Amino acid sequence: KRHGISLLSVLEYLDDESPESIILESVLKAMAEYYSKNLAREVQKGMTENALKGLHTGGTGALGYNVDPNTKKYTINEREAEAVRIIFQMYIEGSGYGVIADALNAQGYLTMVGRPFGKDSISSIIRNEQYTGVYIFNRMSSKDIDGKRNSHRYKAEDEMVRIEGGMPQIISKEDYQLAIKKMESRKKIRDCNNAKEV
Repeated sequence: KRHGISLLSVLEYLDDESPESIILESVLKAMAEYYSKNLAREVQKGMTENALKGLHTGGTGALGYNVDPNTKKYTINEREAEAVRIIFQMYIEGSGYGVIADALNAQGYLTMVGRPFGKDSISSIIRNEQYTGVYIFNRMSSKDIDGKRNSHRYKAEDEMVRIEGGMPQIISKEDYQLAIKKMESRKKIRDCNNAKEV
């Protein structure tokens, strides 16, 4: 209505001017929203049940893993896992995202979506705790009213499913912690360099 657009229904006649049509339209919208929310709840319930068993719940998985089509369990993709190990090793040794991306691209490695590596893809792999063998489900914050999600905002721990040993391990916990500490240290240095005197 804000944009001058009317709702037309094939099954029900809705006249924009009559009070009855306004009530009918409201009921139809409410029923559609109820159906959508109820369906989302049931799908989420099924996905959570699969997550508690350490099974793939859909979508694009993490680089370095395949999903067994019969069991839905994660298995290691050795070629991709090698790229993950290179990323952590180079980062821990002091290489930046750009240098790591260039090295991987020169060796013909690709991201999960089949594209060359960039700084963002390197950063997200380093932050992914699943490589230490921890199965994580339902970590990302919910979408906002416009359907957008902040991939850097996480839900509370009690809303997530976390299973130690639920994934095949590609990176040691020690290497993961070293990489995260280095990432936090670099962020502090960047923040200090970007700070302005008042």
